[in-house]
Amino acid sequence: MPPAKMGFNRVLDDLAKRQLLLDFQFGSASKKYEAQKNIGAGAFGIVCEAVESTSKQKFAIKKIGHASATPTLARRTLREIRVLRYINHDNIIRLDEIFRTPGPLGTDVFMVMELMDGSLHQVIYGEPIEDTLVAHFLLQILLGLRYLHSAGIAHRDLKPSNLLVNKDCTLKIADFGMAKLAEKHHIDEVEEHCFYMTQHVATLPYRAPELLFVMSQHSTAVDMWAVGCILAEMFLRRELFSGRSVSVQIKIILNMLGAPENHIIEQIKCERTRKSIENYSDSTCRSWSEIMKTNDRIVPKKALDLLSQLCEMDPSHRAKVDDTIHHPFIQQYKPGIKPQRTCPFKVKMDMAAVESMNHQELTQALNQDVLSHKSYT
Repeated sequence: MPPAKMGFNRVLDDLAKRQLLLDFQFGSASKKYEAQKNIGAGAFGIVCEAVESTSKQKFAIKKIGHASATPTLARRTLREIRVLRYINHDNIIRLDEIFRTPGPLGTDVFMVMELMDGSLHQVIYGEPIEDTLVAHFLLQILLGLRYLHSAGIAHRDLKPSNLLVNKDCTLKIADFGMAKLAEKHHIDEVEEHCFYMTQHVATLPYRAPELLFVMSQHSTAVDMWAVGCILAEMFLRRELFSGRSVSVQIKIILNMLGAPENHIIEQIKCERTRKSIENYSDSTCRSWSEIMKTNDRIVPKKALDLLSQLCEMDPSHRAKVDDTIHHPFIQQYKPGIKPQRTCPFKVKMDMAAVESMNHQELTQALNQDVLSHKSYT
């Protein structure tokens, strides 16, 4: 390598290390953890690989900057803490520790979690995935969801980059900031919805129609739509519905699946959205064999049948998690799935409390939860 290029690379490495130190100032916890490298970033947080000074064990540390600055950030952070702190499931990421440091706009919260080798996104866009491995990954997603759904908790942000994997093909669900109780009642979350829809564009390809249409009721069925999108992506190695705006995403879905039934349209509050959907009243659903056509492989008929049940416009008719676990596509590879324990009821109670809190209450609860778990401030 030419000396000039080597020198330039050293400058880049030095800048990266400086940025790492700026991003991950652990305060008193710096005696215990040392940041090694950045491994991820999203709309609400950044993640580094860190090493514990005594054991030399590696962890992933997620920093949520200014977590108490706004009700949306505080609620999102509190949700993630409250979902993970009592959970012990093979297919859900493990939370080991929480600490905080003061920031200029609010408390910075750091969540110490187990470190995984990569994400399902990296797997999908690497080598083609064999059918048996597709079923293996899908089953692990479903087992994690069944645990959450047993407490009425919807993840609401499932996508390949939030599904972490190890080299042994173990899969774990991560990033629970959008998780909440999905009870069937009116949901008033205008501030959060506006932020989410405008800033979190990467999630649009996995968002269920009832969320895109801004319907007042939704349930754990939103996760099952996302599961269908992820299943299709494992076969296609591209997004099934690849819109980059809400309006485009809706059009793509309607072009493929046709217009929803009238009782769905009647629940849509936005007149503009309702009228745009009515323009597709004559469109018909394309066959799943046509939708999933690819030059690289033949998608199994059993997988096509499962996709038709998961990507169902009407959430009340969409396949539930137990239905999907026992579908022939999975059972042919993974027969005889044993019943598993359900999510602790206290997780549901904790999550229910978050939704009714104002900003001051959220900040107090956030500080208390961090301290009660373990804090280094």
